[in-house]
Order: sequence, then C-alpha cells, then structure tokens
Amino acid sequence: MGCTTPLAIDVHREALRCGFHEMRLPTQPFTLYGLLRPGLSPHSKVLRVYIEGDGHAWESRTRPSTDPTPRNPVTLRLAMADPGADTVLYLARPCQYVQGEDRRQCSKRYWTSARLGPEVINSLGAAITLAKAACGAEQVILVGFSGGGGAAALLAATREDVAFLGTVAGNLDTEAWADLQGVSPLTESLNPMAVAPSLQHLPQRHLSSRTDATMPPEISAKFCRAVNQSESCVVISGVPHGGPWQRYWGYDYSSGKP
Repeated sequence: MGCTTPLAIDVHREALRCGFHEMRLPTQPFTLYGLLRPGLSPHSKVLRVYIEGDGHAWESRTRPSTDPTPRNPVTLRLAMADPGADTVLYLARPCQYVQGEDRRQCSKRYWTSARLGPEVINSLGAAITLAKAACGAEQVILVGFSGGGGAAALLAATREDVAFLGTVAGNLDTEAWADLQGVSPLTESLNPMAVAPSLQHLPQRHLSSRTDATMPPEISAKFCRAVNQSESCVVISGVPHGGPWQRYWGYDYSSGKP
C-alpha cells in the first residue's frame, strides 16, 4: 500500500478480517485498488460500491501531498458497516494505496485540480465494470464520501445500471465548495452539479452534518433541489468531516429505502 498511518493500517487489517479481499483493477490510465466482500446471498445481483474521498491530497493549504492514500479511511468504514447481503466493493480513488509501476500515471493534478477529471471518472467506471463482471452483478449502488460523492454522481450520470446514488458529506457542487472554502477552483474537473438534471428519476440519499466545516449541508442541499428531491437530503449534527459517519449511514439509506 501507499503511505498510510497506523490508524489506516488498523482499519485495513480489520477489513481483511471481516471478509474483504484485495483487488487490483487495471484500467486506463490508472490501476485502481479495491477491497471486495462477497455477497451473502447467492441470488443477489447487486454490487454496492463505496468510493473513497480525496484522501491525503494536501500536506498544507498550499502544498499538495506526494501520496493521496487516506490517513483516515472513512469510506472503508462505511463499506465495512454495510450489513446487506449484496457484494460490497470499496473502491479507492486513483493513486491511493498503489505503488511501483501502478503509480506511473500519478501526477499530483489527479488529486488536486483534476481530481474529478474525465480520465478519473472513466477509470473509476471501468473498475466498477470489472468488479461487476467478476461477481456477476447486474446493477450497482453507488455511495461516495466527500469527493467520492461527487465522483459517484458523475458516474451515475454515465451508466445505465445504477439503481441508487448515495453520498456522505459529498462534494456535489465543486464551484460552490471552492467559493465557500476560499480555495482555487477545480479547473480540470467536472462539476457534479452539471449532471443533476439527468439524475432526477434516480433514487438517492445525501447525508451531511451541520458540524462539518469542510462540506457543510448547503452543498448537498443545492444538489437535492437541482434533482427535485429535497427529501433526499438528510442533515444531522455532531459529526465533523472525518466521521464517524458509519453510525448514521445504515441499511435503509444504502438500499435506497426511505
């Protein structure tokens, strides 16, 4: 794996003990890292995909990191907490957890200005298609944390097999987020808000927290209005951006049930 903290290593080991196994997903231009937990039901034809956030993208406000592998793998905790019978895939973002030759395309732009660029979204989509074929799934449920939520929305707009879209503290409007945080816009990225009109008929749920200073509820609220599903936004309190979100993202949300 890439550079990880003791906390991240502990969570990863726990995932392996809980029945997940590692996957190397070769796509173009990235080779992606995943953890797959086989479904409990032989009749399930659904793959639940949990897409990681931006990870350790910055060393400081002005200096990008050399390795975006998350130090606090929030999304892996969400995947581990999924109690459903479907197959579960934890999908890392490009350049997270990979080493050696698998980092050959890992320019820092892919976890900064181009973190949601077309090549990133295409690579994530190809990895999902590989995993879907490997487990014999017919439909996918997409759940993403932070920037992974934005990726999930962009993927949902490009695929015909998505049954449900879920985000946790999702960056669903990159322009509004950059303005709110006073940071440079993601000039090489796609904005999930632009695809909102195409997602109006897709069941979805977007969880945010009033205590999250990084991705406050107004980011997802604007997206929920754009998809004409204001009721899909769920706002809680007491949870900062780093979690623990898994306590509030239960089976009902991830299955698409109200």
